[in-house]
Amino acid sequence: MHVKLVSYNQKYLPAILELFNTTIQQVNRKDYSQAEINQWIQLEPDFDAWDEKLSTTYSLVALANEEVVGFGNITDTGYLDLFYVSHTMIHQGVGRLIYNALEQFAVAQNTKSIVTDASITAMPFFEKMGFQVIRKQDNYRNGENLINYRMEKVL
Repeated sequence: MHVKLVSYNQKYLPAILELFNTTIQQVNRKDYSQAEINQWIQLEPDFDAWDEKLSTTYSLVALANEEVVGFGNITDTGYLDLFYVSHTMIHQGVGRLIYNALEQFAVAQNTKSIVTDASITAMPFFEKMGFQVIRKQDNYRNGENLINYRMEKVL
């Protein structure tokens, strides 16, 4: 299946939000409890806040047959914030495709390193991309601890 990357456009936002919630529920459930997942997913997302975040950063959307199968974004200073791939496309090169394009952007910005806060689930992917764990982080939401890892790749 051919996957292409396009720049973020607001028309993709409903599909991005659906992919975000579905991926967390389908993929991250192996590493997080249902109670933790319930704090992570966004059943009533703030569309304006999501659009603002994706519009003001370098944001890419992966499409297969015009269907959103992944997305990611990075700031001018090298913070990789959002990075999600559809549960139906895991281990098919979509994540690597998105990541490589985000890294190319960071290099073009003369960024010294890329930093991300990776979920337990995403940590092995980022390690394969050359990231190292800086520290484990506890993120409490309504009493649930959504553990993630601050990771960095020096460019």
